[in-house]
Amino acid sequence: MICDKEHYVNHNSRRYFEKQLRKKVGTAIHDYEMIRQGDRILVAVSGGKDSLVLLKVLIDLQKSAPVEYEVFPVHLSTGFEEDFPRIADWARRALGTEVRVVDTGISGVLARVSDPEKSPCALCSRLRRGRLYSLAREEGFSSIALGHHLDDIIETFFLRCFYTGQIGAMAPARVSNDGRNRVIRPLAYCKLTLVEAYFRFLDVAPVSNTCVIRPDSKREQIREYLRILEKDNPKMKNSIFASLGNIDMKSLCLKGDRRAHTH
Repeated sequence: MICDKEHYVNHNSRRYFEKQLRKKVGTAIHDYEMIRQGDRILVAVSGGKDSLVLLKVLIDLQKSAPVEYEVFPVHLSTGFEEDFPRIADWARRALGTEVRVVDTGISGVLARVSDPEKSPCALCSRLRRGRLYSLAREEGFSSIALGHHLDDIIETFFLRCFYTGQIGAMAPARVSNDGRNRVIRPLAYCKLTLVEAYFRFLDVAPVSNTCVIRPDSKREQIREYLRILEKDNPKMKNSIFASLGNIDMKSLCLKGDRRAHTH
C-alpha cells in the first residue's frame, strides 16, 4: 500500500511514479468509497505540489474509473499567491481544464485579527475550509477533494494528541460536522516522497506564496520529530498510519458510557 523513500531513489521514470500514484489513489478511493457514480467533485487547487498532483491524477483516472464523475478545479485566492495565473494556464494546456478562481480576502482578515506572536495557519485553514464548504453547498457539489497525503494525516494525529488532548487525525473520507459536506482525500495512501517524486514530471513550478510560516510552527516541529525518528525506523510512518485504522478500544482510557461500548 505505502512505499518508502528508499524505493524511489533509483527510479527516474515518469511512468513508474505515475503507476505508483494511480495505484495508491485508486486503492484509497476503493477502500473508503470516495467516488460514486455521477459525483460532481470540487477539487481544491492551492497551486502547491499536492493539489496539482491530486488534480492531475483525478483527471487521468476519469478515463479508466468504473464510475463516471466530474472534476471542477477551484482555487481560493487568499491574497498570498503571486502568480496563480501561470498555474491556471498550465492546467488549461496540460490537463485541458479550467481552474475557477474565487477571491476570499483571507490575507486581509489575517492581517486584522491574527495574533502576530502565533502562527496564523489554523485560522487561515478554518477560513478556507468555510469558504469551500459554502461554495460546495451553493453549487451542489457532491464532494470536496483535498490534497492531504499520508504525512499530513500522521502529523495531524500527533498535533491533536500533543495539543488538544484528543485522538484523531484526517479521515480519508468523511462528512463534515454539520452533515452538509463530504470531504475526500484521495492521496491518503501516498507519502510526501511519492507526491514530490511524481511532481517533478509535471513540468510546472508550484505557485509562489508570500505567506511567511513562522519557524516555530507546531506542525513543522512535528515534522522534524518524525524526520529524526524515521532515521532509525524507515517504516515508522507506515506503522503509524496503519494504527489509525487498527484501534484497540479496550486499552484506551475511556470512562463511563464510552467504556461500556468496548465490551
